Amino acid sequence: MKKFLLALIFFVLATANSAMAADAVSVLNSARLTPTATGFEPCDRIVAYTLSRITTPEMSTYAKVQACYDWLIVNCSYGDNVNRLKYIDENYGAGRACGMLEGYVGACDDYSCAFAAMTRALGLNCYTVYGQTSRADGGMTGHIWCVIDVDGVEYVFDPQVEDNIARGGDVYYYRFCKTYGEVYENYIPQRIETDYFTPIY
Repeated sequence: MKKFLLALIFFVLATANSAMAADAVSVLNSARLTPTATGFEPCDRIVAYTLSRITTPEMSTYAKVQACYDWLIVNCSYGDNVNRLKYIDENYGAGRACGMLEGYVGACDDYSCAFAAMTRALGLNCYTVYGQTSRADGGMTGHIWCVIDVDGVEYVFDPQVEDNIARGGDVYYYRFCKTYGEVYENYIPQRIETDYFTPIY
């Protein structure tokens, strides 16, 4: 009986995860695309280079966004984004994105700026949000994450926290294309982070 209950629990969880993944696919693939550069040449150059390595024109929007998310989680680590110091006076958000894509190290700001720069280049209305997120040891802490607006609905994307959750190269997508209603216990949005990336439209 115990084995049956465990199998049933795993089946329900797997079904729920595949349903959520299917929803993310339909949401992202239905998004209106307006490719947008940062206007900061070093950042736009490295964004284009990175996208050329991890995406192809035949990929769906969902697959391209997933590739950006996975690339940050698999290749980057949490730390001081010293490369941003070369650019930060010229273009704050794009400078952070550029430093992260060059050096593969950064804080939540840098993960989010890099993800925003890449997904905006793909055409999505991605921007950065400041607020509070749940801590693994309880309570809340200040944090910056990304939101992609699709038809007026905000979807949370948080590659930095996802990187903390990932184990052995596996990405679980707990913070990928989730409405605030789906992650209400984990996020308290307070403002759009205007020093970085604001909504395109």
